[in-house]
Amino acid sequence: MRVVCILAILLSISDAEPISSFLTDGENKTSTSLETKDQEWSDLSILRQMINQETVIRLALVKNVHALVNDVTSLKQSLATSETKISEQQRTIASLIQTNRELENSSRMSEARLTDLETKLQTVNGNVSTLHEQLNDIQKDSDDKRREMFNKTHSVLDDIKIEVRYLSVTLLDFKESTETENESRDKKYKDLEQYFTNSFEELKAEIFQNELNLTKNKMLIQNLDDSQLEIRGTFSEILNRTVTKLETQLKTSEYERLKLSSAVASLEVANMNLSRLNCDKSSHHAFTAGMSSTDNDWTGDTLVFPVIIYSEGTGYNPSTGIFTAPTAGTYVFYVSVQSAWQKDIRLDIMLN
Repeated sequence: MRVVCILAILLSISDAEPISSFLTDGENKTSTSLETKDQEWSDLSILRQMINQETVIRLALVKNVHALVNDVTSLKQSLATSETKISEQQRTIASLIQTNRELENSSRMSEARLTDLETKLQTVNGNVSTLHEQLNDIQKDSDDKRREMFNKTHSVLDDIKIEVRYLSVTLLDFKESTETENESRDKKYKDLEQYFTNSFEELKAEIFQNELNLTKNKMLIQNLDDSQLEIRGTFSEILNRTVTKLETQLKTSEYERLKLSSAVASLEVANMNLSRLNCDKSSHHAFTAGMSSTDNDWTGDTLVFPVIIYSEGTGYNPSTGIFTAPTAGTYVFYVSVQSAWQKDIRLDIMLN
């Protein structure tokens, strides 16, 4: 602002020198003509107007310069503020880019985990389907055994019913025989009454003999009643024992079924643990074998399970019932056998 004022003063001084020289006319000429004076005064007034206009213009310029300086300072402040905001936005963008990269990496890792989980889920589904098939086969075998046991119990009960019917028929025959004996006795009484008219002494002897026979018959009837009660008690005991034995067998079969279910659960756990291991499957050896029907001809030696339900690897021979270990390692065996007709069976897993 000071520089602008100094420039305005210098310009006014430089403009004033020619005016003063123009007014004094450097050579001190005198003129008496009125026209020349009027001309000078008009020039002077014009010069004054021009100076006044120049002053007004300079003041306007100074004012505009002040406004421009204020605008430049405010513009600098706004530029500094905008630069600060731009730097903050750049830092925010950099953090967002870093976050986006981390999210992309996490999404890639999650996609890889999802693919691994899908493959594991497919493997587990396949194992579960095979286990369900095995469970269905085991359930069918247990149902067949249970039906066979029920059929046997029904046959035993039918035999007992036949024996009871035979006893009832025997009792009916005995009743008929007693009735015929009573009829014959009445007839004898009539004969004795007729004979009493002939001989009183013989009648007494015969009456005494008949009384003896009557007491004997009563004793026989009493013995028959006692034997009938004993037979009924014996058959009731036999029936109770048979029922208790059948209940015991049913409980045993239920216990065996629970053992089979626990074995299946342990097999599932073992299968899951084996599926989790990242080892070579060629070293795995497993099998499940059974019988499709009962074997009544086995008397000892090696019990052969000819039907192979599940097999992985090699080692078991279904024709001989012998398992030969193909590689060195730890092997686990589980055997479940149910004997028929309440007979004892003893098995051992032999090595070599």
